[in-house]
Amino acid sequence: MEYTTLLLDMDGTFLDFGAAERSAFFRAMDNNGYEADEGTYKLYSRINHGLWEAFERGEIDKQTLLFTRFGRLFESMGVEGDGAAFEKEYQLLLGEGHELMEDAWEVLEYLYKKYDLYVVTNGVEATQRSRLKISGIERFMKDIFVSEAVGYQKPQIEFFDYCFAHIDGFEKEKAMIIGDSLTSDIQGGNNAGVACCWFNPSGKERSLELRIDKEIKSLKELLQFL
Repeated sequence: MEYTTLLLDMDGTFLDFGAAERSAFFRAMDNNGYEADEGTYKLYSRINHGLWEAFERGEIDKQTLLFTRFGRLFESMGVEGDGAAFEKEYQLLLGEGHELMEDAWEVLEYLYKKYDLYVVTNGVEATQRSRLKISGIERFMKDIFVSEAVGYQKPQIEFFDYCFAHIDGFEKEKAMIIGDSLTSDIQGGNNAGVACCWFNPSGKERSLELRIDKEIKSLKELLQFL
């Protein structure tokens, strides 16, 4: 199949969200006088991951996710804190995180000369756009679609319907989504009826029965078939 349009997930695929998240978390905790270690961060990660999964299933909305996670963390830690205010500071710090995944820049420089590239990402609009700008990635993109602005999130079909409606001359059969999340990117690609490339650097097992057209462990593998 000859593709013309690539729908690119960012966090965990081209942007190293783990590094950005970790830095923002510890900086915000330190700024507010909370003691935090690896155990604290793992606790936050479990709470956050569970809320994101509920969000992707449509069980909670974005505001509930964002303004619940730190309140739950503080409760679990047995400390008092304003989770909503902490979230706002955390988002500002997260917006400064622009670390790239290995080979991301080289691969994007290659892809944008051959394909129309679009960001398809869940997250907070201001935070994601800040990271894409600071990292320089936005220069490669024809457009950027963030769930908060779209009004729906991956893997919902409505998210992709919105994206497709805003891409001039879009042809579904010539599009591929590339991302690291089975529940968000690959499930979303299946729902939307586009080809799917799973970025799986850690060699995770397929936990869901999904159509995966390509599976890669490094971004450079994209250059072998694109």
